[in-house]
Amino acid sequence: MITQRIHSIDELLHFVNDLNEKHGDRLWYRGDENAKNPLVPSIHRTKKRIEAERFLANDFYIRAKQIMDNPPAKKDYSGWVALMQHYGLPTRMLDWSKSPLIAVFFAVETYKEYPKMDSVVWVLVPSKLNEKMGFGDCVYPLDAETTQEMLLPAFKHNHHNPELVDRILACSSVNNNLRMYSQQSNFTVHNSLKKLEDICDEDMLYKIVIPANKKEYFIDSLRVFGITESFIYPDLEHLSNELKDTYGI
Repeated sequence: MITQRIHSIDELLHFVNDLNEKHGDRLWYRGDENAKNPLVPSIHRTKKRIEAERFLANDFYIRAKQIMDNPPAKKDYSGWVALMQHYGLPTRMLDWSKSPLIAVFFAVETYKEYPKMDSVVWVLVPSKLNEKMGFGDCVYPLDAETTQEMLLPAFKHNHHNPELVDRILACSSVNNNLRMYSQQSNFTVHNSLKKLEDICDEDMLYKIVIPANKKEYFIDSLRVFGITESFIYPDLEHLSNELKDTYGI
């Protein structure tokens, strides 16, 4: 796997432009505050979480449906899992964005909490992943039948299609959700406990490392481009946080 260390926005754009010339503009990006973290979904990171997945998903469905004005349909498993993902519950999906700048934001937003930790932006060629996994070279919508079937085991016991076991699928968000829209969200659905970096070939996945001492520079640069907390999280709470930070109060 090709790994590139960057120290400026210019270096980021140069590297991304080279990848665009090689693969076209269908690239996805994922930011992580810790460059050493593997590409595995949050539900697969501990045995306890794996065992709790169905209970967690069903409890979220039961309780969220009572307080939401327009909840997803009962059998819209992708819609429910996407909501869980974006509101902080562990799922079998990984978040990706179509924007490298948004990915950088997620990589460096915690620079104050982790000032000595290198962060990372992963770059994925989703069509190549799907082709290798036997799904063809197109990127599925999140509500496609195949995606729904891959997410069914998160809710029901013994509902594993043997053809979808040990597979990872790249799919695009179609949810009517402002946060997902702002973040240009896409997902990989993991029916495999393997790390994504151990599955992908060299021309499918790239790693961009942001040194710890450059994270504050990147967060300041992103503000110039309008990539701020209230843009990534378009709600009043994050707008208030951003204003307090802007005015130092």
